[in-house]
Amino acid sequence: MTEEVMRPIQPAQRISEIDIIRGFALFGILMVNISFFKYPVFYERYPSLAEPGIQQAAAWLIQLVFTGKFYAIFSFLFGLGFYIFMERTEAKGLQLIPLYRRRLLALLAFGFVHLFFIWSGDILFTYAIVGFILMKFRNKPIESIRKWIAGFFIAAVLLHFIFGLFNGFSELFMAEKYALIIEGLSQAAFALYSEGSFSQLLIFRLTNEVPSIFVSLIVTIPAVMTFFLCGLYAGKIGLFRDIEGNLPLIRKFRNTSFPVGLLTMFAYFLVEKEIFAVGLLLKPALLSSLNYVASIFIFSFYVLSIIILLRRETWKRLLNPLSATGRMALTNYLCQSVICIFLFYGFGFGLYGTISIIEGILIAVAIYLLQVIASNLWFKKFRYGPMEWFWRMLTYKRKEQFLK
Repeated sequence: MTEEVMRPIQPAQRISEIDIIRGFALFGILMVNISFFKYPVFYERYPSLAEPGIQQAAAWLIQLVFTGKFYAIFSFLFGLGFYIFMERTEAKGLQLIPLYRRRLLALLAFGFVHLFFIWSGDILFTYAIVGFILMKFRNKPIESIRKWIAGFFIAAVLLHFIFGLFNGFSELFMAEKYALIIEGLSQAAFALYSEGSFSQLLIFRLTNEVPSIFVSLIVTIPAVMTFFLCGLYAGKIGLFRDIEGNLPLIRKFRNTSFPVGLLTMFAYFLVEKEIFAVGLLLKPALLSSLNYVASIFIFSFYVLSIIILLRRETWKRLLNPLSATGRMALTNYLCQSVICIFLFYGFGFGLYGTISIIEGILIAVAIYLLQVIASNLWFKKFRYGPMEWFWRMLTYKRKEQFLK
């Protein structure tokens, strides 16, 4: 096998629209994650929605516009990336399975370190696990993939509902005991994350947070798999191969997805505000299910809208800096966590639990803008992001040129 054939995807071969969308997704992910970094919301269901005035408005903005929608974009792009990787690997005459298995094992290792030693909100570990399932669908026809998307989507909605019922049951029939548990965990988290050492936080994370993350995989796997398959489907129908030719289809899907997503989130708002009263048992189940249902339509609207906007030169110039951010998405995603733990945790600047929702949003915007600037400066000298370069070496088992 020649060196040229073995060479991974080069920067010139990249699809700029995908990198821009990925860069956009990083912003939304940080906007949601900043709440988990600055306050023990792992143990309380959206307490910020009860805040007064502008703080509540900001909380609703995050919940309705960002929560669940941007990790869906990230997941969609993972599935699409799998198709592109598969197509280009097979075009070079290489064996897909060994290469992609090494790629997933490396991602699993990154996720393991991130989940256990940095932050419990990691998604990389889950992506790697679901990625092994995704490989089973590589040769399935388009019509079959559509049916599987529907199947996983229904399963995910049902599981969101069932887990929500469990939470509702706990709140309704074990109210006093449940409240004491939640209060105890919140207080413990607040004390440790605001004042604890790294080792104390590690023990707390491993004993209280990581086990619940593994339990939630029952819901997360079919939920993520739905988005993965949407990305694989988009690859198979050539959505990004011929954007101009697919514009009528793109506009049709965008115009359909937005009203459905909007109506679903409106229903979410009515249930959360108890304008439409469903009782304590059903409320968590309906909220969880409605947010997931809305996410698949709203993420589609976001992605398709960006594709359409990029047909205009003004928007292309405006959004083009996000391309560099998306090209090193793995590096930027991990850097967001590292920056935030040093900003908020006790062994850093200790801002945990001390800032408002608005201040959290401003911090997220500042971090993201710095990442956009840093990413564009980085690619003036380097061919890949540092983690992307390392990931490629682990995948292809060869040293890749780092400097331009």
